[in-house]
Amino acid sequence: MTGKSSQPALLTGRSVFLRALILCASALPVLFLVLLVHRYAVPIPALDDWEMAPLIAKAHTGGLSFSDIFLQQQESRTLFPKLIFILFALGRYWDPRVEMMFSILICSLTALGIYLLLRKSALSAIATGVALFLAALLIFSPVQQELWLLASGFPSFVPALCIVWGLVVIRTNLSIRLKFLLCLALAIFSSFTLANGLLAWGLTFPVLFLTQRPQAWKRWLAAWAVMCAACAALYFWDYTKPHDLPPFAPPHSPLAYFQYLFLFLGSGLARSGTENPLMASTLVGAVLLLLYLSALAYAFFRRGDREDRSSVFPWLALGFYSIGSGCLAALGRIEWGVAQALESRYVAFSLYLVVAVIALVAIAAGEIWKSTGRSGARLGLFTAVVFLGATYLTLDFLCAAASVPLFRLRSAAGRLGHGAVLFGQVLDTSEVIRNVNYPRAHFVLQNADRLDRLHLLRTPLIRTREINALRHTDADDTTAAGWFDGLTTSSESLVTAWGWAALTGKGRSSDCVVLAYGNERGEWIAFALSNSIESRPDVVGLLKDPELLWSGWRASFPRNTVPSGARISAWAVDAKDEKLYRLKESSPQPKL
Repeated sequence: MTGKSSQPALLTGRSVFLRALILCASALPVLFLVLLVHRYAVPIPALDDWEMAPLIAKAHTGGLSFSDIFLQQQESRTLFPKLIFILFALGRYWDPRVEMMFSILICSLTALGIYLLLRKSALSAIATGVALFLAALLIFSPVQQELWLLASGFPSFVPALCIVWGLVVIRTNLSIRLKFLLCLALAIFSSFTLANGLLAWGLTFPVLFLTQRPQAWKRWLAAWAVMCAACAALYFWDYTKPHDLPPFAPPHSPLAYFQYLFLFLGSGLARSGTENPLMASTLVGAVLLLLYLSALAYAFFRRGDREDRSSVFPWLALGFYSIGSGCLAALGRIEWGVAQALESRYVAFSLYLVVAVIALVAIAAGEIWKSTGRSGARLGLFTAVVFLGATYLTLDFLCAAASVPLFRLRSAAGRLGHGAVLFGQVLDTSEVIRNVNYPRAHFVLQNADRLDRLHLLRTPLIRTREINALRHTDADDTTAAGWFDGLTTSSESLVTAWGWAALTGKGRSSDCVVLAYGNERGEWIAFALSNSIESRPDVVGLLKDPELLWSGWRASFPRNTVPSGARISAWAVDAKDEKLYRLKESSPQPKL
């Protein structure tokens, strides 16, 4: 009798252990991503981050109004992201790295919602854990590197969070009134975060009525429609189409639109790591859509089974979020070419079709396994599932592995932009700012100055050209290393300098390089900033550190910015510590 009672307990213990093991494995992609962001994030606004600078400044000076927050940004009403930006800037500094980590928190909450949905999908503990692990690999994939290294990236993750948790809410035993209110709050939050967040109105509360018919369901559905119409009216009030965006739904062939959609849906698994990302992404996107449509047909034929509908329809809704987002992107961006669908920021929207397909395959495989006792059929099913899983893992790892080096490149470009902002008040760094930081250099310089005077930038701006007035020393190869390799005249009026610079003590390339000339009193006066980064495999081999690949620098400047015959020196910049390191020079010393 004792032996009989201990066996179930043993099996239960094994099941709990395996579930815990798989859940811990699902946390590994999160930890890896945290390490990547911590390593490569730059503490300066970039790209769309600068749109928040005037709001943050107004919030600190008392001039902020509701119209500022409600104001349209591109096609979106980013009301809630603006409030979050202001909240995060209430501390000592506005550090964009806080918002980057917030993106990971949002995705972690989304993954938690995915786990709860899987638990509600009549899957075994092992199948639930495996599906969660496969989903986590893509939710936290490095392939979304463009968003992970932007403070303004976090709104892209919010609509999926709201939709997933809306689907979790409708699967609970809460009253329909509470389900309505919670889904309403999530839909409003999603809508006023990003344009495609409006899809939450059709993919949360209405899904409840596809699985059950509660009392007075027509009245609840009508109330939802009224709230949806009210939200749309408020959203599109005084709405204007941005002038810098292409026309909506331009006349292109249906084939072009389908290819854009396939590329959009498949980019998370094939946009990098393959020789032909266009073909690979198109194929993967088409297969994913085919699997989704197969599941939709399967759900239609099983529509009489209420339990089956309750398990399947939330995943169909989640998959449609990706499809709907892809359709909206195609209508609004196809004028820029179908290859534009491969931008890494779109993976935050497209990946949920993959997550939905993983869950739907797991549900279908479990049902087929239970319904058949033939060993041949089970072997075929097992083989098919293993093949799909192996294909997914191969594509995911190839794409992720090819994306990790882009963190290093983006970080090096971001640090160059950091240097351009840092010296922008005393040097002409407009070209660098336009190339790597934000298209409107004057807007950046104006707002950086304003934020700096409010003491909101972690590193204060440089306001002198005199090197002696700044913290400086010679590069000693331990803390910093590098060379001023050469100086040449490429035209009668333009001079180019180049070399490499690394902050060896921190295991990374320098943020930028400042060129200075010696005046008649022997003082060094800064006159130019490096305007590009270059790959230097030779430096990697010399210092045995792959993090120094992008330590090469190049600077071009007009000849008339330097007095004739003046000596020239190059200084590696550590923007975080606001310190300069003089690079070694070839003999004779460079001069014009």
